[in-house]
Amino acid sequence: MTQEPHGEGVPESAPLPDFASSSSPTGLPDFSEDHGPATLGEPSERARHRTRLTMIAVIGGSVVILLVLALILSQTVFRSVLEDPDPSAYSTGPRSAEGQSEYVPDPEDPDIAPPPPIFTQAPTTECTVPQNTTPPQPSGAGTVRGGGLEYTSPEGWGDGWAVHSLPYLTELAADGRRVEGSWYSVVNLGRVTFPEDEGGYPGLEAAAVAIFQCYATTSGVVSHFGEHPEVTDYRSEVMTVDGTAAWIVQATYHFEDPEVLDTSSASIVTSIVVETPNGPSALASDVAADQPEHVQNLEDIIASLDVVE
Repeated sequence: MTQEPHGEGVPESAPLPDFASSSSPTGLPDFSEDHGPATLGEPSERARHRTRLTMIAVIGGSVVILLVLALILSQTVFRSVLEDPDPSAYSTGPRSAEGQSEYVPDPEDPDIAPPPPIFTQAPTTECTVPQNTTPPQPSGAGTVRGGGLEYTSPEGWGDGWAVHSLPYLTELAADGRRVEGSWYSVVNLGRVTFPEDEGGYPGLEAAAVAIFQCYATTSGVVSHFGEHPEVTDYRSEVMTVDGTAAWIVQATYHFEDPEVLDTSSASIVTSIVVETPNGPSALASDVAADQPEHVQNLEDIIASLDVVE
């Protein structure tokens, strides 16, 4: 016996729809035939305005951030660099670094220190002038001989300069070159003679210092130097002359009144004492320092010095 299900009955053989006879699926539009590619239209004025506002906001924000960063840096990093360093922050004590050289000022550099006491205006000895001096041995042609020394006269010298007396020197001979008027560059030679009441011959260095000081203050040079001349290019050191021990004292004296002469305002004063065989002999000279030929003449004369007896 067959029992019917609950609810409405469903026919057992209801027909199914025929989808095969339709050219396109039922209920779905065919977009491939009715529509082409999609094309976007121009943005509206409202969209453009919104975009501009967004860009302005982004740029303005970036600028503000940069300004804030710059302010922070200026108050921290840059300020510490630009401000004066704290004097107590760096040590001034001794330091060393391998491979590096440190400048050490030379206390004898005329540009940074006063000249030593030996270059004072007033001499430190009596500047005794020997009496009844012996004339020098005759000189050869183009040479000057005094005491146990001889030099070759440079070209342009031989103006008839004659010397009669100088402190601590005998057997004197000299030559000169005119600078202007009655002012000459002069180089003297002679035998060194110190009186016994002054202790006799004091040795190379002390004798060279005494002759230097006395020559500068008694030979008429001081009248042009003035009371407080500027002294540069000074030296006092050992040397050799013709293979013989010697001592040189030399400095450039600048006239206080540069208008005393028209063509010169400074002199190189030189003293050289040499241990010659028959007792010490010396050169004493003053040469125009701003006359290049005269300066070269002095160098040539010193280079040509020979020990003779």
